[in-house]
Amino acid sequence: MKQTMTAPRNETPKAAPLCRTVPLRRLSNAPRRELAYCTVPERDSADQLIEAFQSAPQFSQISLETLMGRKGDSGFRVVLLGENDYYLRQAAVYLTALSRKGRKSRTAPAADSYWDDFDLDDIDLEDGDCPAKAVKNALVVVSPALLDHTIAQDGQLPGRSGAIAQAKAEAKQLDLVGLESAGILIAAESGPVLSEGVVDKVDAFLEQDDPQDIFVAVKASQTDLTLLEELRFTYGFQTCRVGQADQSYLHRLLARMAEDSLLTLSPAADLDKAIAQLRRYRGAAFQESDLELLLRRAAQRKGRKPLETADLLFRPCRSQSVQGREALKSMVGLDGVKDALDRLLASAAMEDRRRLSGVEIAPSCRNMAFSGPPGTGKSVTARLAAQILREEGCGTGRFVEAGREQLIGSFLGQTSPMIAELFQRAKGGVLFIDEAGALLEGKDGQDIYVAEAVNALVRHMELEPETMVIFATYPEEMKKLLSSNPGLSSRVAQVLEFPGYEDGQLFDIFRTFADKERLTLPEDAADICGRFFSALRRRKGDDFGNGREARRLFQAAKEEMALRTISAAEVPSSLSSADLKAAAHRLLAQEKGPDQSAIGFHS
Repeated sequence: MKQTMTAPRNETPKAAPLCRTVPLRRLSNAPRRELAYCTVPERDSADQLIEAFQSAPQFSQISLETLMGRKGDSGFRVVLLGENDYYLRQAAVYLTALSRKGRKSRTAPAADSYWDDFDLDDIDLEDGDCPAKAVKNALVVVSPALLDHTIAQDGQLPGRSGAIAQAKAEAKQLDLVGLESAGILIAAESGPVLSEGVVDKVDAFLEQDDPQDIFVAVKASQTDLTLLEELRFTYGFQTCRVGQADQSYLHRLLARMAEDSLLTLSPAADLDKAIAQLRRYRGAAFQESDLELLLRRAAQRKGRKPLETADLLFRPCRSQSVQGREALKSMVGLDGVKDALDRLLASAAMEDRRRLSGVEIAPSCRNMAFSGPPGTGKSVTARLAAQILREEGCGTGRFVEAGREQLIGSFLGQTSPMIAELFQRAKGGVLFIDEAGALLEGKDGQDIYVAEAVNALVRHMELEPETMVIFATYPEEMKKLLSSNPGLSSRVAQVLEFPGYEDGQLFDIFRTFADKERLTLPEDAADICGRFFSALRRRKGDDFGNGREARRLFQAAKEEMALRTISAAEVPSSLSSADLKAAAHRLLAQEKGPDQSAIGFHS
């Protein structure tokens, strides 16, 4: 197929080589995040591997000559420092491939292979390899929790099956010795990577004759300096910093992928825009194979026609037809809250775009506190924050709501894993802690369960800045909470005050419920609702539920309408004055307070 995106070959200098993509392949008996493998590019010559590796910007800080020189005749022992799981994995794959070019074939271990106990029938094969050979010639990626069951809980969901859960249930751990493969990478998306148990397993592994290449991938939030230095000084590990590919490199990669797939790109197609948008949405989870998926989806929609910019733009899934910013803007009242939230979320999106353009920016604090009486829209606003972050491409859109039951365990030692699980579920999105007053210590200040919860929250807020934590409670409790722990208050960027609604605003909320269900209101609806809200406010005092009371009144009015029209032939489409008055009278009668008058709701 004719390529319209580049100039004729005789006018274009030879393009720099590109590294191959390294998708993570699963094993049928283990979840991909626990135990998986990556195919090593064996067909490429050593010169091709070196040229591609040295041309990749993500590996620009790695001196391959120095690394190979220090390796000698043994295998690689390397700690890879970086923030993107994919590029850490790609570095390990290419170094393993280079190491294999300069070494004799390893002698298979005398003990039975670890893979003998695995069902390998579902593995993707190349060149007719048998399943066992496919894994033995690959880089195996191992979760540190398989090596040390004491860290198996971090980031693991309760009841989850898989290699980690099985190892824990059987009180045994995976041994690296006998794990036949071309190389081994110890890595985890979150939680600790190094522990005394993991280092002990590495020690036993290196005692073998002619051990495989071994790599440990560590992010800034996973760094244990003491154990890291032990790997370097005691076991001879080298350290290498791995970056991320830049726009220019990914531009060439996307063009190459299109060419290899026989797809035509329009000369006007803005590849940089498509790539930048995809990277923003995927965040730390971005990998180069995402570009292949983007092309395939574009080709499915467009067929064999040249792909334009619009065809290549990523279309995120939305749970609602209304976009987040539009929904936030349409909320009744809360002008100060909406303005402050708009600024904070816009700043987060701008920082992310600058970071993608190559500017090194430390992650800023996104955590907030929502202070206000009940029913003022705190939880709805928090959900919209997660949605807006997702739509701006700087968040996953995940929203996890937690109360005391999800935060504080029933015995010591249970709380920290519970909070680690919450952060894992909310990763890159919003963790909303409702009724945050539950984190206040008891009267004697000796509630050790609460102290454990607050300390765990502070630690994860520091280690996982990509997850926004929003605390919500009443004003007086919020002041006590933030003043009770300096570490907590220093990690909250802003406190947003949610004021109680006035009677007119509550009627506006009531009317939005009616509009959504296409129900018309009587002319005196505002007067009836206003008198109801005023009377209910006097009776309930500080317990008045603001927007919740508007919802209760609307639901009660619909019930009255249903009773009135139960025998009617036509489907009802309007609430009557009698419906509203009957609903208001019934709800007020349920409340006890100093004002017991019926305020004229009977007709």
